[in-house]
Amino acid sequence: MKKIIYICLDLLTIAFLIGGYAFQYFTRKKLGMLRWVNYQNMQLQKNHVYDVLKSIESFPAYYFLMPFLGAATLMQIIRNGIAVGTKKNEK
Repeated sequence: MKKIIYICLDLLTIAFLIGGYAFQYFTRKKLGMLRWVNYQNMQLQKNHVYDVLKSIESFPAYYFLMPFLGAATLMQIIRNGIAVGTKKNEK
């Protein structure tokens, strides 16, 4: 079971890296993708919540990033815990 979770976390990490690379590649090489990204940015800026996100005085922006950073940290802790646990069981 632990090995399956470890493999799934590795595959998820690889999928995120490939997705990020593909997104960057198509944004630079294809003008349509760049227009789409700019359009999405404009739509986000028109949203009323964007003003709250942008304002440091009302709610610091790093609070919104904390769940993502926490999830990434938790994923690495689980991966390392599984690796250490499997090494102890082998001895």
